[in-house]
Amino acid sequence: MIEFKKPSGIPKRTISLNECPKCHGTGWELYQSSDCTESIYGQPTMIDYARRCNCQTNVFAQQDRTEFPSMYRDCDIYKFDWDCYGADTKDLKSVAFSFFNQFEKWQEEGKGLYLWSKTPGSGKTFLSACLGKSVMMRTQKVVKYVTPIAYMEKVSEGYNDKNLPDPSRVYRECSLLILDDLGTQMKSDWHSQELFRLIDQRSTNGLVTIITSNYDVDELKVDDRLKSRILKSSITVHMPEVSIRNQKAAAEQGAFINRIIAG
Repeated sequence: MIEFKKPSGIPKRTISLNECPKCHGTGWELYQSSDCTESIYGQPTMIDYARRCNCQTNVFAQQDRTEFPSMYRDCDIYKFDWDCYGADTKDLKSVAFSFFNQFEKWQEEGKGLYLWSKTPGSGKTFLSACLGKSVMMRTQKVVKYVTPIAYMEKVSEGYNDKNLPDPSRVYRECSLLILDDLGTQMKSDWHSQELFRLIDQRSTNGLVTIITSNYDVDELKVDDRLKSRILKSSITVHMPEVSIRNQKAAAEQGAFINRIIAG
C-alpha cells in the first residue's frame, strides 16, 4: 500500500498498488466531450460524464456465470445491428430497448419474450444474449442461459444423485432465464412434464423468461398446458425471416478471398 499525505485536517488517501489509475476502484471512468458544454458565468465549460471503466470488462467476465456460449460472452444490446435485416425493425427495437431499460416493470408484470422465426440464423439467440447480458450489467440480477436439452441433463443429474444440491434449481429461480431453441426436443412425457414445471414455476413466481424458437407457439409439439403458460407469461415477437448468420458468413468469405488475392 502507498499512502499520500494530505495537509493537516484532511483525511489521508490510501491507494492500492492494484487500483485502476482511470477509475480508482470505483468502476466508473470520468471523461469530458468538447461537443458537450454548458455556460458557467458566461464561459463555455465542458461537462463531466461517467462511463463503465475498461477494467470492469475482465471483472464481469470472471464473474459471468450466465453459461452463454463463449461466442456471446461480450454481447450487449448496443452491439445488435438493427439494420442488417434490410427491413423496418422499429417495433422490434422498441420492444428490445423497453425490456432492457424497463426490466423492473416487465418483472413486476411477470412478462418475458418469445422470440421466434422459421429461419435459422435470424438472430434470435444473439438478441436474447444481448438482452440477457445487458440486463445483467445494468441490474446486477442473476441471469442464466440454457437449452431444453441441457436443462433436462441438469434435472437428470439431480435425480441421479440425491446427496448433491439440485443443479437444475438455479434455472427455476434466477431473475432472468434465457431458454434457447425450444422446439421438438420432447423425447417423452417426462421431458414435457419437466419443461412445464420449469415454465410454470417461473410464471407462478413472476420470474422473467426469454424463449427462442424456430416455431410459433401454436406450432410447438409440446403439451397444451405448456403452450398456455408460454402465452400467458410472454410477449410473442416474430423476428424477420432473414438469416443474418448466412449474411455474415458470406461477408467473411468475401473478405478472406479478397485478402488472399491481394496478398
